[in-house]
Amino acid sequence: MAPVLVYAHRGGMRNAPENTLAAFRNAFSEGAGAVECDIRRTADGEFVAFHDASADRVCGYDWKIAETTWAHLKNLRVLGKEPIPHLDDILNMMILSPAREFYFETCLAGKADAADLALQLKKAGVQNRAFLLTYAHRGNLLAAAREAVPGVGLAVMPLYPSDMLATARSAGASRVCAGWIDWPLAKQLFYFGAAALNFKRQAEEAANAGIEISAGIANDPRDVRRLAELGARAIWTDDVKMAVKYV
Repeated sequence: MAPVLVYAHRGGMRNAPENTLAAFRNAFSEGAGAVECDIRRTADGEFVAFHDASADRVCGYDWKIAETTWAHLKNLRVLGKEPIPHLDDILNMMILSPAREFYFETCLAGKADAADLALQLKKAGVQNRAFLLTYAHRGNLLAAAREAVPGVGLAVMPLYPSDMLATARSAGASRVCAGWIDWPLAKQLFYFGAAALNFKRQAEEAANAGIEISAGIANDPRDVRRLAELGARAIWTDDVKMAVKYV
């Protein structure tokens, strides 16, 4: 059986400022098999790695990313330490590290933005190890990316672990990122569904069909072990060092 992989949510934000090059480097050095970052577009059309719609929480400026130019955003520091990465910074990292995989959660306005992102990944030659990621109900973004760049990596997030293989096929995705979001009782609901809907069997069927199932976000050893036992091929975490220790 192949070893369970560890994937770094927002670059593993418990050990470095989220969505920064420092976080990505740290995650890979600690054993992450892939990292995820959130991608937004600035007022002048540049792609940047940033989770929130506003820069307030992590940079202290209540500037909306979509309404601010890159010339202004590049001077900010995440948690006062690290610059906001431009997509080009991430692509350079990928080019220099040909074994690394990245997930780009598409916090984008529409299909044209997703298509443009896919084209930039292709231009850099990394489309086979870069995965555009979005929730299942926003599958139109993945469809637009696939139309622009056939063969670009696609990953989908279901809100509930029901028929994950069908969810992947419907989205044209080769990877499913299941789990819970930071809402009350979301983790409990996930585990209830995983038991009721036989997550382990679903993961096995997906693997046989060439679809990877990952799960999380697991920031406790018990969750890491539990998701591994459920058959997740990879486990998402904010704490790569901890997860690598317990998979």
